[in-house]
This record gives sequence, C-alpha cells and structure tokens, in this order.
Amino acid sequence: MFRLNETIGERMCDMGNKTMIYLLVFIVLFFLITDVITLMFRGPNFTVEYYNSDVLVGYTDVATITTLSGLKFKSEKKKEEYLTTYEQTSLETFKKYFSEISKDIGKKIEVLDFKSNIKNNASILEITETVVLKGIVQPKNDTYIFDMGQIRMNSVANSTFKVHLPEDVRIESVEPTPTKNLGTLIIWSGEDIKTFPRIVYKRLSLQDHQKEGE
Repeated sequence: MFRLNETIGERMCDMGNKTMIYLLVFIVLFFLITDVITLMFRGPNFTVEYYNSDVLVGYTDVATITTLSGLKFKSEKKKEEYLTTYEQTSLETFKKYFSEISKDIGKKIEVLDFKSNIKNNASILEITETVVLKGIVQPKNDTYIFDMGQIRMNSVANSTFKVHLPEDVRIESVEPTPTKNLGTLIIWSGEDIKTFPRIVYKRLSLQDHQKEGE
C-alpha cells in the first residue's frame, strides 16, 4: 500500500513537473510572440531611401568602406532623437557590430578608424560613414579573399555597392553575380545587392602582364 501511494505520488510529482515545464514554455513563447508583434507594428522611425557604398581593397588585410545613406524620418522629433543617440554611440556601435560579426563568421574583423559626417538634404538626412577595417581581406599565399560571410544586405532601389580593386589585379571569382564587372571596379545595384560580396583575387605577375601585352 505504501509503495502504491509512493508510485501515485511520484506520478503526480512528474505530472506537476511536466505541467510546470509546459507552463514555462508557454510563458516564454507568449513573451516572444508579444515582442515580435510589438516590433512589427511599431516599425522603425525612419526608412532607408538609398545608400551608396564604396569599398577600397588592395594587397593587405585592410579595407576602407565609405557609405552614404539617405534616411527619411517619420517626424522631426524622431530625427533629432536619432541624431542625439547616433552622435553619442556611433563608434561604439560599429565596434560592437563587427565584434559580433567576427564571432558569427569565425573571422576577426577590427575597426581601425571611423569617421562620419551628417547633413540635411531637404527631407532626407544624409549620413556619410567611413570605416577602416582590418581582417576583412584575408591574404592566403598569393591569393586575397574579401568577404564577411553570407551576411544579408538590404536591397534598396537606387542603391549601389562598389568594390574598387588595384589596377594590376586578376579576379578569380565573384559572388553574388554583380550588376557590372569592369575589372577593377565591381558594382551591385538595387535588387542585385543580396549578400555581402565575396571576391577572390590575385596580383598579376610579370608573366601575366607579358601575356596580356602579346
């Protein structure tokens, strides 16, 4: 009899534990769903109208990225709030962003320098950011690999992403397919901007130059 009561008690205890687990899962899911719905309906305080990025790479592990972004805000108040936060935290935000990216892609990317300039262009706030990154280009023997993993990028109309390569370069591969490939200048525009590019390139050897001259 004692064993039976003990067994029933254990089962009730197990049921109680399971019920508690189910309840905890439900609570977690509830808050997650609530947060997602809140974010969906709240939306951002601005829209990205356009952006143009120019990347300069060479035969080192350093690259310079300059981006001009055009932001349109819902109100003047929202713009002022954004500017206040941006001016206080922009450098720290960049460093934190690339620190997280480094963990995700298993490739250490360090912010060496960062500068920004802000101006109003009618109803658009234009922000120009120039960041110098170490580790975004990976030298490997005589090959150089420029990439940041499969990071998704915003496909915004009237936007471009350009990578400027040295004059004596030989391109081995480019992903994703660019809008234009001009040899030392590779361009992605609009919907062609899908993921952060991956470019594998080499420096032309003397023999390569001689072959091109023939």
